[in-house]
Amino acid sequence: MNFIRFALKNLFAHKTRTILTLGSMVVAVAVLFTLVSFNRGYEKALKTQLQGMGIHMMVVPVGCPYEAASLILKGGKIPNYLPGDVLDQVNAIPGIEVAAPTFMSGIVRPDEGRTDIYVGVDSATLRLKNWWKIKGHFPEKPNEVVLGSDVALIEQSQIGDQIYVPEKDLTLDVVGILSPTGNEDDGMFYIPLKTAQQYFVDSTIAGPGTNKLTGISIRLKNPDDAPVIASQLGKVKGAEVVTMGELLGTMMSLMGAAKSLLLSIVLIIIVISALGVLNTVLMSVFERTREIGVMRATGAAQAHIFGLVWLETLILSLLGGIGGLGLALVGARLLESIVKKLLPLAPKGSVVALDPSSFILIMAFVIGIAVVAGFYPALRAARAKPIEALRSE
Repeated sequence: MNFIRFALKNLFAHKTRTILTLGSMVVAVAVLFTLVSFNRGYEKALKTQLQGMGIHMMVVPVGCPYEAASLILKGGKIPNYLPGDVLDQVNAIPGIEVAAPTFMSGIVRPDEGRTDIYVGVDSATLRLKNWWKIKGHFPEKPNEVVLGSDVALIEQSQIGDQIYVPEKDLTLDVVGILSPTGNEDDGMFYIPLKTAQQYFVDSTIAGPGTNKLTGISIRLKNPDDAPVIASQLGKVKGAEVVTMGELLGTMMSLMGAAKSLLLSIVLIIIVISALGVLNTVLMSVFERTREIGVMRATGAAQAHIFGLVWLETLILSLLGGIGGLGLALVGARLLESIVKKLLPLAPKGSVVALDPSSFILIMAFVIGIAVVAGFYPALRAARAKPIEALRSE
């Protein structure tokens, strides 16, 4: 205990210098802790956002895959179909969380200036688009339909009404209305997959049988596995793969760019912190040369001197670390808002993850600073020769 009091007394013999060093250490630790927490939270939030997209890739008929995917997403009619058994092959590939088959077709109504898009779906669609909220229930019986929110307004239809499709001589019972999603889902009619295949398959394209699909929308368990799974899907006969590559690639690149940015800042912080502590402790050793000489002359061993100076470094670093963590807890949100401005696709809401592992990592950093920055001053003090030290002014 006396050893610690003596170390504290030595540190605060020059209060201004010590306080300035502590201040820089506090700020460095606060910034470092916030950046580490932000990095972890940012990565987690981005992956959650990717999962929330619903579709990570699509399996479409052989032909021009990007044109087919665009037509499917926009509701157009494609010139080819997928065999129904492709779905079983897709589901057999590990790493796929949901594979939702669809059959999409449009009925053009030039007099009304619109195209009605009918989408055949099954229960997998609800798992893929788990954010959907349907007033009523999902279409299960052959003649049931769920209307997108925009369609419900255009048709002026409510649950319990009927919609007649004269081109197919098909009467549909409205059993649900999709709450607004803000995307193309709002403008479509959703009917059971079997019904869509029965009424909308073009026999001149499909040939015999109606077990055809226009696409399979896929969500992965881990978006990072997209290249491997896309390669496996590419081997399925009669199918081509379209990944949501541009968006996925951009977001994952942003994640890598964010890591590089944060790593650069962290390295600068480590260097500045280490130099600050080194300077303070080294100056303290220089100013106490005669005092160290007296201690050596009165029997203090080199190990005692080395331990004392190193203890001063550890105390200085720990005080800075504790103060920095306290400042981080108070000011993390402010620093987060500044960093997020540098990232064009930063997730909404707070992404700072204040988990225990971050605290442990930062304290390890603080101790590392003490070990590195304190070694040379402690070694220099321990090696001081008593006679030379006593002669020093």
